[in-house]
Amino acid sequence: MTDLILHNANVYTLDGARPHASALAVRGEVIAHVGDDEEVLASATPNTAIVDLKGATVLPGLVDAHCHLRNLGRVQEMVQLYEARSVDEVVELVRERSRDLPKGEWIVGRGWDQELWADRSMPSHQLLTSAVPDHPVWLVRVDAHAGLANAAAMRAAGVDAAAASPDGGLVVKEGGRLTGLFVDDAMQLIESRMPSPDADKVIQWYLKAQEICLSLGLTEVHEAGLSQKQVDALTALSQQGELKMRVYGMLDQSVFDAGDFFPLAEGLFTCRSVKIVADGALGSRGAAMFEPFCDSPNEKGFMRVTRDALHSTITKAFSNGFQVNTHAIGDRANRATLDAIEAGLAEVPVPDHRSRVEHAQIIALEDIPRFAELGVIASIQPTHCTSDMKMAEARLGPERIAGAYPWRKLIAAGARIASGSDFPVEDPNPLWGIYAAVTRQDHHGEPAGGWYPEERMTMDEAIRSFTADAAYAAFEERHKGTLAPGMSADLTIVDRDVLALPRTELLSASVVATVVAGEVAYSRLPALS
Repeated sequence: MTDLILHNANVYTLDGARPHASALAVRGEVIAHVGDDEEVLASATPNTAIVDLKGATVLPGLVDAHCHLRNLGRVQEMVQLYEARSVDEVVELVRERSRDLPKGEWIVGRGWDQELWADRSMPSHQLLTSAVPDHPVWLVRVDAHAGLANAAAMRAAGVDAAAASPDGGLVVKEGGRLTGLFVDDAMQLIESRMPSPDADKVIQWYLKAQEICLSLGLTEVHEAGLSQKQVDALTALSQQGELKMRVYGMLDQSVFDAGDFFPLAEGLFTCRSVKIVADGALGSRGAAMFEPFCDSPNEKGFMRVTRDALHSTITKAFSNGFQVNTHAIGDRANRATLDAIEAGLAEVPVPDHRSRVEHAQIIALEDIPRFAELGVIASIQPTHCTSDMKMAEARLGPERIAGAYPWRKLIAAGARIASGSDFPVEDPNPLWGIYAAVTRQDHHGEPAGGWYPEERMTMDEAIRSFTADAAYAAFEERHKGTLAPGMSADLTIVDRDVLALPRTELLSASVVATVVAGEVAYSRLPALS
C-alpha cells in the first residue's frame, strides 16, 4: 500500500538509473516508486495521501556531516557575539545581558571573531572586567578554540598568573599577567569550573536544535564529540520518539578511551565513530603547522594529542568496529593523522574503515593523494573556506595557500568528500554550504569569480557531498543518499530548482518540507502535514 505520493515535482534522485523524475511514492519508511506522474499516481490507493508540489524541487535528504547539535541549542541561550564588529560591541552586549541577572551568575557568550574588527589583535579582559565586574563571564570565540574570561571568571575558576599552559593549549599572558585569553586545551581551566547542565537541560538544547535543523531541510546530522551525557540524552530522545531527525554520533576521544564501547543503534540515533582532536583552529592560530604563521612568526600552532595517544585510540577503534574521525586543520596535524591511520591499519587491518579527517583545511601538497590511497574521507565545511578566506592568506603565505581548502585537488586525486557546516561555528543552512562550495564567495559575491576558484566544486559534487557522499561517510549509502525504490524516504523539498537557478539565488531558496523515514518532520505546505 502506498502511503504518500508527491507529484508535479522536480525530483533529483542522484540515482544513475533514473537521475530525474516528476513524482515519487512512499510506503512506510521507504520509497516505493520513482517516475513520472502517470506511473506513480497509478500506485495510489483510496488511503494514499496525494500532494501536488506545484513544481517544487525534491532532493535526497540533506545531511550535515560535521556539526555540534547540542551546542546549536545551547547557543540560543548565550549572548550572541557573531555580529560584533569590535571588542567594545562585545562588551556592551555582555553588559546588557548582565542587567537582567542576579549578581554572581555566570554569563556565557559565543561567536566573537577578531578578524572582523578594525583592530584584529586578540582581546584581553580589562574592558570586560571593568564593565561587568560582578559576574563571571566566559566568551567563546566563533571557532570554539579560544575563550575570553573576565577577572571574576578567572577567580571563580581558581586561575591566577601562576597558571601554566597545558600541552595542546595556551594561557595567554602579557608581562606575566593574565590577559583572560585561553586557547584550545587551556580553555578547560575555565570551563571545567563552570556550572554543569543537568540531563533535562541537554535534552532541551537538543530539541531546540532539532527544530532549527528540520526547518532548514536537514534530515541527518553527524554530531561531533559526544560526552556520555549527550549519548544518554540522544538515546532517551530516540526511545521516546522525540528524535525526528537522524543523528550519527562521534564519541569524544576521552569518553571512548575510558570505556569499552561498541557500535550503538537506537532508532534514529547511531553511534559508531570516535572523534579525535589533533590540533586547534586557523583563526586562533592553534592549527598545527610545519612552519610558523606568516602573520605571527613566533607561532605555529600545536598538536593536542600525542602520537602514542593517537595510535592507541585508532587501534582500539579499529578493533571495536568504530570509525575514526580526526579533527585536523593544519598541515602538520593532517600529516600526523594520515600517518597514524596508516600505522593503525598496518596493525589492525580493516578493509572498509572509512576513517575521516574532519576539516582537512591545510594540507601539504604531497599528502593530498594519500587520502584516496588510504581510503580516508575528507569531511569538509565549505563555509569555513568563505569565512576564513579573509585571513587565510595572511596566516599561510603564497606557497602554503595552494594546499588550503583544496577540494578540487582532493577530488582529482580520487578522494571522497563529505560536507557539513560545523554549526554553530557557521550557519547550519545547508543551501548556504552548497553555495560556498560552488562559488567560494561570500554572500556579497566577493571576491569576483571566487577565492581560488580552481578549487570550486561542481553543483553535482556539492549536492552529493551533502547527500550521497555524506551517507557513505556514515556507512549508510545502501539505504540513504539517493532517491530510488527501497531507499529510505528522507527528503528535502525546496521552493525552487536549486540546480538550475543562478548561484546567488541559493542564498534565498527556502525549504518547504522535510521528510525523515517517511514521516513529515517539518512542513510549510498545508497539503503536507
